[in-house]
Order: sequence, then C-alpha cells, then structure tokens
Amino acid sequence: MTAGSEKASLLWVRWSSRLRSPVFWQGLLGIATFFAVWQIARWIGWMTIIPSPVELAAGIPEEVERAGYWQNWVDSGRRVFTGFGIAALLAIVIGVAMGMSNRLRALIFPLFEIMRPIPPLAWLPLAILFWPSSELTMIFLTFIGAFFPILLNILVGIEKIDPRYKQAALSLGSSRGAMFRRVMMPGALPSLFTGLTIAIGITWEVVIAAEMASGTNGLGYMTWDSYMTHSMVGIVLGMLSIGLAGMASSWVMRLVGEKAMPWRRR
Repeated sequence: MTAGSEKASLLWVRWSSRLRSPVFWQGLLGIATFFAVWQIARWIGWMTIIPSPVELAAGIPEEVERAGYWQNWVDSGRRVFTGFGIAALLAIVIGVAMGMSNRLRALIFPLFEIMRPIPPLAWLPLAILFWPSSELTMIFLTFIGAFFPILLNILVGIEKIDPRYKQAALSLGSSRGAMFRRVMMPGALPSLFTGLTIAIGITWEVVIAAEMASGTNGLGYMTWDSYMTHSMVGIVLGMLSIGLAGMASSWVMRLVGEKAMPWRRR
C-alpha cells in the first residue's frame, strides 16, 4: 500500500467513525427538527412574514444566481481572514513574550485590560476617521474582535504549564528558544486553539455588522440590502450564508488544531 492510499484509508476510517457517532445523528436530528417546526409554524399561521423552508428553498436558486452573491462571500471572507490573521500573529507574539516576562506583562497588561471591554463596533467612529478607506476600517474592526480572545487564551495556556517542565528544561541547559519550541508552545496550544476558535466566530459577527454599517459589498451588506428592498428570501439566505461561513471557519480551526495536536485526538 502506498503512502497516499494509506493516508486516504486512515482519513476514511476517521470520517466513517464520525458518521457512525450518535452525536452526528443527534445534531442532524436537531437541524431537521428546527426546520420542521419552522414549516409547521408557517402552515398554522404563527409566522406570516418569514418564508417557510419550502418557499425559501424555491427562492434560493434565483437569489444565488444574482450577480455578486459568491463575490460577497469572497469579500467578507477576505476581511475576516485578513483581520484574523494579523490579530493571531500579533497576539501570539505578544502573548508569548508577556508569558515569558513578568516585567513586560506588568507593563502592557493593564493597558490591554482597559481596551478589552470596549466592543469592536465602538471603535467604528475612530476607525472611519483614522483609516482612509472603508475596507481598512472593516479589517481593523475584525482585528480588534479577534485580538483579545487569542491573547488572553494564550496567556492562560502559558500559565497552566507545569513549572516542573520549565525547571526540567532549564536544568538540561535549554536555551530560551528551545524552551519556547519544546515547552511553552506545545503546552499553550490547547488554550491557543480555543482562543482561535472563539476569535474566528467573533470576527464574522464584527465584519457582518461593519458591512451593514459602512460596507458596499459582503454578506452583511447583502443581507441589509435585501432588507431595504423587502426581499425576505434574501434576508434569510444572507443569515444562513453567514451562519454557514462561521460554522465552516470554526470547523477549519478545529481541524487545524487536531493536526497541530495529534496527541489530543480521540
């Protein structure tokens, strides 16, 4: 058996085991129940404004074929992953530096604690004045939304590392670089990926709100434009698209986390 076929076989085994998992089918049942209740509520007249799942399914192809639908996915995704990527890079560097230096943490952490409770959208007026374009404004807001969850989680991860591991590494003559690679990062990875998963969800929330407020494209703008033109199918499609985008992003984060931490696989 070749390496490629062996890898494909292992991947199939993993996915087939997930498909046999009761959790998968319970989740599928929950989604089906939600849409069934929605349809029944429409039939008996409890929901007269929102289209039923059947009506939505009939109208989705037309909405999807409209010019710009898939481009809106691309525009929102670009903003999310640009802001998220910059935030992750800076948060990891600063978080590790603060975790390894109590003096640096004492100097910087109070400032972050003042800035952290400020909602990302509260930065919008200042961001509009500071950045020369709405695109940079929205990327900045997604950066703010992602930065603090990642930073705090990596700090928590470093704090949870058993001091005996650090002492053992130092007793063996480990350098600071080796300490970072062999002790700090592996020990902080579980908390880091928790922060990344939380942050990617927050960035989608922030970018959608920013697009509704000041954007001219993207999934948030598409949803708001559907509201302005009284297209209920467009509104619901926009909301479902946003939900699917966030779910897919979180799934990617979990998949990357499994690859980065093979020792935690079940």
